Amino acid sequence: MFLAESAGKAAEGFKLFGMSNQFWIIMIVLALFIVSILTSSYNDDKTKGL
Repeated sequence: MFLAESAGKAAEGFKLFGMSNQFWIIMIVLALFIVSILTSSYNDDKTKGL
């Protein structure tokens, strides 16, 4: 329990390129969503002739 608390406090102060951790989590989820849409349409086009 104490390890989780200290890790949480250390993560609060960490910022990458001046952006918060919440911003990066949202960007990663958005990127995964867009990539999944693009790859699903690509796979659909490959099997259109069947």
